[in-house]
Amino acid sequence: MEKYLGSTKRAGRGSAPVRTPGVDEALARTRFGTPQVIFAPGVPDLVRDIESVLSGYFSTSFSAPHLFGDRVQAFAGEVRKLLKARSPEGVFWDWPGDTEVVLGRKPR
Repeated sequence: MEKYLGSTKRAGRGSAPVRTPGVDEALARTRFGTPQVIFAPGVPDLVRDIESVLSGYFSTSFSAPHLFGDRVQAFAGEVRKLLKARSPEGVFWDWPGDTEVVLGRKPR
């Protein structure tokens, strides 16, 4: 991907913010206090085809199609070729991961 988008991770029309660890700790130091953390399990067995893998990748803010400019079709073609080489049947297993929700509530 660096070949097409460069080394700076992008988001939207700019660069992605640098994320610092410790969101829970930072929130705990505010008037909201210690946050409540909820976990939502990811889909355990998600099966995708080549176009689904590619569209999933394009759906992220750091690799949205507009970021590739006039090279988006070249990138898509290269990805399709790589995926086909990995799985001639064009079937891929994916696990999007769990979701962590951090809830901060104003004290009563």
